[in-house]
Amino acid sequence: MPAALSDERSRPDPSTHFAFQHRIFSLPDARFDMAGRERSPVLRVKLGDIDAVIPIDDVASEFGIKPDSQDGRLLVQVAQGLRFVKDIRPGDSIPSELLDGTASWRVQDHHREIAKNRLMVQIATWLVGHESVVLDLRELRRMSVDAGMQDRVRDGVSKIATALGLGADRRDEVLDMIDRFARELSYIEALRDRYNLGAGIADKLVVVERLYRDEKLFYEEVRRARILFRPAIQSFVGLFEQADAQTSEIVSVLKSYDSMVKYVREMRDELHQRLIIWEEIIPAWDIGLERRHDNIRDAVRATYRFVAFHFPQTHDWL
Repeated sequence: MPAALSDERSRPDPSTHFAFQHRIFSLPDARFDMAGRERSPVLRVKLGDIDAVIPIDDVASEFGIKPDSQDGRLLVQVAQGLRFVKDIRPGDSIPSELLDGTASWRVQDHHREIAKNRLMVQIATWLVGHESVVLDLRELRRMSVDAGMQDRVRDGVSKIATALGLGADRRDEVLDMIDRFARELSYIEALRDRYNLGAGIADKLVVVERLYRDEKLFYEEVRRARILFRPAIQSFVGLFEQADAQTSEIVSVLKSYDSMVKYVREMRDELHQRLIIWEEIIPAWDIGLERRHDNIRDAVRATYRFVAFHFPQTHDWL
């Protein structure tokens, strides 16, 4: 095989990978990420001893990259792709969110189970005329193994098949739709889990506040971090409530299946984009709170820096 042909075949496909051609992208440790409070996309490269940071909007003009060239089009996709991943390096795969709408990250089996059980409970409660969304995990598990509930699910699936105009004998098609929609919804459940870990920091700050109530200076640090932290967490509540409300009527979901999948994916991407920065602070609180120690001080101060940087407030003294 000619060497040129072999090289051509070994190059990443620009339709699925960030296959940049300009030599700037082959410099040591070249990568794209988000910088600053505004989280603007930048290119980071090493120029000798200098770590250069170039706003992505300036990359094309600085290095003569035409907008309609392969590199120009990939730069646009980098800016879009950084909504879904922390950083992008030349040669990386393009996030699947941009290719086919699926998520580029994975959920755990229990998230799929939660989503599936939630939909099954909705079917059972729809059958008796008061459809409800159950989010309490203990209650959800209890209801999902209840024999009477399982009977109602079977009856409900047949009636839903009729309501969708399929006929009661085509219940397997309904079950397949529910299973596929549960896979989409499982990402919301995984993000809810991540949100709960972040929200749990607020409770831990209350514990720390009590632990250091007789140490005035640090007590005030904890109190200030807790006050600043509250609105950072509350900003997510409405999004989860909106997602739950929009998917709370199982028949409506299945009747407009494609548009509901699109909606859930949009909400998934919005929540994921907002939660990705929380990876900075959540691990800091994987510590014991039974007694005073330096890791607590470090976590409180890291939390204050985190919320002050990412969630600045005009009247944070209230």
